[in-house]
Amino acid sequence: MNAGSSAARRAAALGAGRRPGLWTRLLIALGIRAKPPTPQAALPWLMGAEGEAATQDLIDVLAGEGWAVFHDLGLPRSHSNVDHLLVPPSGEGIIVLDSKRWRATWPTSAVGGRLFCGDEDRHDQAEKAAFLARFVRDVVGPANLPVLPALVIHRSPVAADGHIEVLVDGWPRPLHVFGPQALLAHLRQRAGTPDPRRAARLAARVTQTLHPYSEGDPRWAG
Repeated sequence: MNAGSSAARRAAALGAGRRPGLWTRLLIALGIRAKPPTPQAALPWLMGAEGEAATQDLIDVLAGEGWAVFHDLGLPRSHSNVDHLLVPPSGEGIIVLDSKRWRATWPTSAVGGRLFCGDEDRHDQAEKAAFLARFVRDVVGPANLPVLPALVIHRSPVAADGHIEVLVDGWPRPLHVFGPQALLAHLRQRAGTPDPRRAARLAARVTQTLHPYSEGDPRWAG
């Protein structure tokens, strides 16, 4: 499944992308009527879909370097989904990426260990990323499986050359926040010594326990 598919479907359900009727299109073409705006409720979903697609464009190259790369996976017994999940060539753990597309004129920074975009506290997004990583660890297993959560922020410039760290209560290590320009280099540093068998086993376990996200699928019922 492509990244952003579920977010794009939610945006469409809220009215984004609906084509005006023939008469309305004629009035728009004649300049008599303005083009209808995208419904406000759909905008966050559209932005989310764009951010996820941008991350997919970046990280799909890793599939040719021995990584297993997954997008838009559903979590069992939950309405949540994982934007992107990667198994490195070493098979030594899982990286869970959550994509965001934030305001270009507001910088993303760490203030007192908390995540901010401009003057807005966005630390709930870091907490969500840690929650998703913990859920993936519990579902995919084993209990000692290393799982690294991270956020990828598009448009909003990430301080410190595109890589900052924030602290999340209950998560033992700093959580990484990347701009797209810093993401691939950091991931490649975590490729480890290739172990194709171990990596294939872990990727197969991901495929067995997590599935392409689909709203309304009974596998994701609470």
